[in-house]
Amino acid sequence: MDRGGIRLAYLILAHRLPRQLLWLLEAIYDPRDIFLIHVDLKSLLGLKAHRQGVWQAARRFAEGRPNVRLMRPRLTNWGGWSLTRLQLDAISELLDADPDWSHFINISGQCYPIRPLSEIRAALADAGGQVFVEMEPFSLDSPEEPGWHERWMIELPHRAIKLPWKRRSPTSFRLAHKGSQWCILPRAFCEWQRHAPVRRRITRFLRHGMISDELIFQALVDNGPYRERVAPHPAWEVVFPGPKVMTEADLPMLRASPAFFARKFDESADRAVLVALSQHIGARALPPSAVAAAGAAEISVREPERQGTA
Repeated sequence: MDRGGIRLAYLILAHRLPRQLLWLLEAIYDPRDIFLIHVDLKSLLGLKAHRQGVWQAARRFAEGRPNVRLMRPRLTNWGGWSLTRLQLDAISELLDADPDWSHFINISGQCYPIRPLSEIRAALADAGGQVFVEMEPFSLDSPEEPGWHERWMIELPHRAIKLPWKRRSPTSFRLAHKGSQWCILPRAFCEWQRHAPVRRRITRFLRHGMISDELIFQALVDNGPYRERVAPHPAWEVVFPGPKVMTEADLPMLRASPAFFARKFDESADRAVLVALSQHIGARALPPSAVAAAGAAEISVREPERQGTA
């Protein structure tokens, strides 16, 4: 694919730390791309201090930027089907909103790029339609939580509950891999999965299981034409257990990584790593005095470079 034809469609999942969301937006915003931001409904209600201000920051950032859209807030729960359903619906919304983007990026509000956007676009152009999905065999299940994907789950409005009973393995499709929900998918994959007959069988099974968001894209890859088209390296750098909050001590590892993004970051824990990475990728650092509620209105987002590989 021509590098100039790479247009990105981001789904940004944000539920806490409004300033961290602004760090990300400042680093990745480009008028050529499309951004769909979802703020969890619990954050909109502001029931916890660290969740307050996220919706306001996202809304103010979107003002005057027609390529930044806010998704209707929903209640989502870690481990629940609600989070998976949200991501599938977001892909459909982005497909309907713009006919020309080339790649879908599912990203957290606490992620940050570790390579310049021009390099990310070039790498995606050279990838030839590969999917950047982590595919980890189930044989590598954590010894602390073996077979977590086999457990039944019920979801209440405020939480997902793991049940003690195991489920039978599916017989109508292959479920062999797990992995991170954070991924990069070419548009052709997104269009294929939207109407693929196997998707209904996969979603019918996963909607009652734990942590389906770490199974859905892996199952779609395993049961479709992209099984042999998985990128050889992950798009995210993540350190477990945790995931660990990145610090300045992680900079050598982050700079040497072939990944495009890393997770997770928290300015209140370590601002220096964000400042250093912003310089590394050519992004503007968020000033220390910015206030989350007003920061989006104060930030002057950089225009993209207009060279051929930008």
